[in-house]
Amino acid sequence: MKEVNEKIQKRFADMCKTGKLFTVALTGQQVWDLYLKGFPPEQDPIFRDPNSTTHNCNLCNNFIRRYGNVVAIVDNKVVTMFDVVVDDEYNNSLAAMSTAIKASPVKDVFFETFDELNSLPYESCIKTNKVFRLGVAQNHKRYTKEEAELYGVVQPNEIRTFPHFHLDLPKDYVDTSGKSIESIRSDYRSDKEVFKRGMDEISLDTLVLVKDLINQGSLLDGTTHLHKIEKFITLKKEYDNLAAADKDNWCWLNSFGLSIAKLRNELIGTLCVELTEGEDLNKACENWNKRVDPANYMKAIAPITKKQIEEAAKFVKENDYEGSFKRRLATMDDIKVSEILHANVGDGKLKNASIFDGVKATSTRHKRSEFDKLEEVSIEKFMNDILPSCTSVEAFLANKHEGNMVTMTTADDKNSKPIFKWPNNYSWTYNGNLAGKSQIKEAVKSQGGIVDGVLRFSVSWSGPHIKDNSDLDAHAQEPGGSHIYYAAGFRKDSGNKRTSMGGQLDIDITNPASQRNHMDVVENIAWNDLSKMKNGRIQMWVNQYAARNSQGFIAEVEFDGQIYTYRYDRPLSQGTNIHVAEVTLKDGEFSIKHLLPCTEGEGVNKEIYGLDSNCFHKVNLVCLSPNHWDGNTVGNKHYFFMLENAQCPIAIRSLHNENLIPELLTHRKVMEVLGAKNMIEPGGKQLSGLGFNSTVKDELVLKLGGSFKRMIKVKFA
Repeated sequence: MKEVNEKIQKRFADMCKTGKLFTVALTGQQVWDLYLKGFPPEQDPIFRDPNSTTHNCNLCNNFIRRYGNVVAIVDNKVVTMFDVVVDDEYNNSLAAMSTAIKASPVKDVFFETFDELNSLPYESCIKTNKVFRLGVAQNHKRYTKEEAELYGVVQPNEIRTFPHFHLDLPKDYVDTSGKSIESIRSDYRSDKEVFKRGMDEISLDTLVLVKDLINQGSLLDGTTHLHKIEKFITLKKEYDNLAAADKDNWCWLNSFGLSIAKLRNELIGTLCVELTEGEDLNKACENWNKRVDPANYMKAIAPITKKQIEEAAKFVKENDYEGSFKRRLATMDDIKVSEILHANVGDGKLKNASIFDGVKATSTRHKRSEFDKLEEVSIEKFMNDILPSCTSVEAFLANKHEGNMVTMTTADDKNSKPIFKWPNNYSWTYNGNLAGKSQIKEAVKSQGGIVDGVLRFSVSWSGPHIKDNSDLDAHAQEPGGSHIYYAAGFRKDSGNKRTSMGGQLDIDITNPASQRNHMDVVENIAWNDLSKMKNGRIQMWVNQYAARNSQGFIAEVEFDGQIYTYRYDRPLSQGTNIHVAEVTLKDGEFSIKHLLPCTEGEGVNKEIYGLDSNCFHKVNLVCLSPNHWDGNTVGNKHYFFMLENAQCPIAIRSLHNENLIPELLTHRKVMEVLGAKNMIEPGGKQLSGLGFNSTVKDELVLKLGGSFKRMIKVKFA
């Protein structure tokens, strides 16, 4: 017995090293019966009385009934502690037990609980044990005179030592949490069952499709589930290549402790099941977005299938558009002379290189107030009457112009077919990868909010390229204690009620998806009468009332014609307050304390596209946007003032769907993803500078050279 147990212990130790133990459906009692049946009568003689044989031991019986069906899984096959070879009477029993156990399916995981072990008649143990004894190694028996006379095989006062089956179990398999063994087994069993259903019911093609949908941006908040899908794809490929007989064991092995074992029952799993069962792609994505977001808003980017991609690629190839999509940054050399309204790229003289060339002099800074009395002219008058006689143009780069920064792009092959609505292959992209400048102030105005009061606090958090369906709220508290926000009565839609200081929330948006393309998603608090306002501090902050796919926000504070802009580029958890600024009124004059970093405003100097703000920069090129070249009038006209040394700092979109020809827009979904995926890297020669939409109210201060020098303020829209 001792030699047999040593071999079983060694085998069991190897099983424990796999890190996962299980039990099979064959019961411990059935294993014990096989054990006894494996001995022929001559090897299992009666001991003491007719009901007791040599191997029929109560302690060994208890051990095998409790632990005999414990197994490990190696290479998807069951291994047992009885897979040992011995050269004595135990060999037949061990072989029979091993064969029967391997033929039985795995039923549960194996763990012991500390509370249970402590209640059994084994060695005493404490929770800090590294090894726990299962069973009793041996016991001793002294026989009385009466027992000797009854049994006839022992002597009075004879002491015999009986070895028994026992094992040493590493602490990793002993649960000390206090949970019941039934609860522990149930959790693992449930994981395995759901995991196997997912493997059986969700096709590999569906998993790959869902991964593509996430990468395309078609599933709201899909990126948080991407790692699950990628892991499930890896496991699914392995599962599909298994022999049918190995799949169940493989699922026990791989679901053990797997965080995504129940993916089928998760939200992302429900989508996978729907698609596998044949649900329409667009409908399935819509269902997903409704489940993810309580406001039931639509997807950010329409889903595209492999077939749609193939059809778009075929159209592009058959119609000779391939070269048109290979795009780069445009340079001065690309622009036709007839489209250049002003060019100033140097005096043509060469100069010797110097080690001091890279050392920048401190720029001359200017304040907005210096330009208050400048002559104001319309952009049309400037272009038609003033620009033609200028020998040099310098533009004042203000902080507020950050959204005006624009870069022109073109096709690598100048002879490639035009893909835009105008007959050339030039395009442009504004800062933030937008097709045109977007301003919070303009959004407030379009929603009917006040933009010309004495004080304004606005918040924006969604747009055509950042679709955040969270509900953010603008808050302000006045010196007298009046709290202006959505739940107060000081709102435009509450009987036009204002605070005693004239403050009012005049725009409140709770569901950005209700806005067209997520445009003009703002909240606005404004004060329109300085005479009603009293001295003191006005606190302004943003509250994340409902965090759906939160991505942060942009806020603006405006007074005395000056706009201060704040960007918070991190997701907010529900209920979070982010304090933006404090505005103090004293004797009719406002001052401000920034509680978030301020990215715009008088006196705040920054770098924009590699250029210092609040100073003048040389304009190398003045031209119209390419959609208005050669007498074309397709869409809004933009005026470009390309600045010397301006460098776009990030990769930019090579195209925007709104500019493509109708034939390509039949593949709209693919084109949108193509534009987002095939970005043009920054660097090298480029045409970057200031761009102004002719329909957007704006202004630019210019310093002009010619027959005489002067400064003017050009007004747009």
